[in-house]
Amino acid sequence: MLALQIDHFGPLAEHRVHEIEEGPLPAGWVRVAVEASGVNPSDVGVALGRFPQATVPRVLGRDFAGRIVEGPRELIGAPVWGCGGGELGLTRDGGHAERLILPFDAIVRRPANLSAEEAGVVGVPFVTLAGFKKGEWALIAGAAGAVGSAAARLVAAIGGTSIALVLSSDDLTSLDGVPLEAVVRSDAEDATARIRELTSGKGVHVALNGVGAPVYDTLVESLEHGGRMSIFSAAGGREATLNLFSFYRKELRFFGLDTADLTVQQTAQILRELSPLFETGRLHPPKVAESYPLERALEAYERVSSGEQGKVVITNR
Repeated sequence: MLALQIDHFGPLAEHRVHEIEEGPLPAGWVRVAVEASGVNPSDVGVALGRFPQATVPRVLGRDFAGRIVEGPRELIGAPVWGCGGGELGLTRDGGHAERLILPFDAIVRRPANLSAEEAGVVGVPFVTLAGFKKGEWALIAGAAGAVGSAAARLVAAIGGTSIALVLSSDDLTSLDGVPLEAVVRSDAEDATARIRELTSGKGVHVALNGVGAPVYDTLVESLEHGGRMSIFSAAGGREATLNLFSFYRKELRFFGLDTADLTVQQTAQILRELSPLFETGRLHPPKVAESYPLERALEAYERVSSGEQGKVVITNR
């Protein structure tokens, strides 16, 4: 079968899509014909060697949507979707191939109202999120990215309100269609004062940090008493100063989120819980900015590596 399989870690130009041999199907597993598979920044990171747990040779791709073609008779043809967490594309062959195999308990039927391309880009962005509650205010740094926009959609779906914190006007066009109460630019106004104004002086319940150190102080200052911050990226900077006095007096809580520590069974359970929100139309998948056939998978990787906004998907026609 055709697959984007790497045999070493290094620059994207050193990798290629090529024919590989499929392995046998173990008992209790199913084989899925991949129809679409999103390309995440973490997929690029694996290829470049930024994930120490990743092993080679390895077929890349953490997310997928497809149909079962081998397994229990009653499941043949079933449309499914999934996210590999810390397994697919890292320690187990992933979705950037014509087919992949998964244990039966990692299989999730995909919502009927989602196309394969839509379902194929849901995985990592939405699996990263957890813990939002109805009625809460969320401040999202990195809202223009896949995880940030997914967070805003999830908050809206469960009855919360989101504010986007952006670094400059360059991010604004990427927020079209994202359900936000307001967009606050940290380069053009007193961001903390504006956020306090929007929340009637209370601050936000949760801050989602997908940027790192540059927005850390603003997020902390914008949290209400007892608020919490979830950090899933430090791409913009790894080191920030924690004011311990403010931290304990405000009874803040900080959480680190790393999808690379999740098993395929854990990510499957998250998708099962999200499925009803997609099925009822309360939650919508990210918009696909560009689609590439599997033969051109490395072009898709180059686009994601460039930092250009918008979800990218690899398809098998």
